[in-house]
Amino acid sequence: MMLRRIIIIVAALTIPVVIYVAAQYGRLTETTFAGAITATSAGGEGDQAPKVIIVTTIDNPDAGDGYMTGHDGSGRSFRIQYTGSAPEQPFSKGTTVRFVGHVHGADDGYFHATQVYGK
Repeated sequence: MMLRRIIIIVAALTIPVVIYVAAQYGRLTETTFAGAITATSAGGEGDQAPKVIIVTTIDNPDAGDGYMTGHDGSGRSFRIQYTGSAPEQPFSKGTTVRFVGHVHGADDGYFHATQVYGK
């Protein structure tokens, strides 16, 4: 009976903490390509780059070698590699979308997107 009470108390205290931590670390931030580079460089060596959301206007949906090019809200152009499922609407020049992914490389790197959403 006493063990059962202890288990219930521990569960009642730890479940809300686990939910809070998961909500804080599971929240994606919307940023620019430069902000994604900064977030990546802030991590330690060997750390996985944090996933972010970049609102992007597509400039060239077929820039070759599996990449497309686009620019963010700051006007910065960058390459995008999209490896997610087929989008509802095909990528086309001038379309604004929200890409979810992370940066590979530094200033001359690219954004590896794994999900896409309409703006």
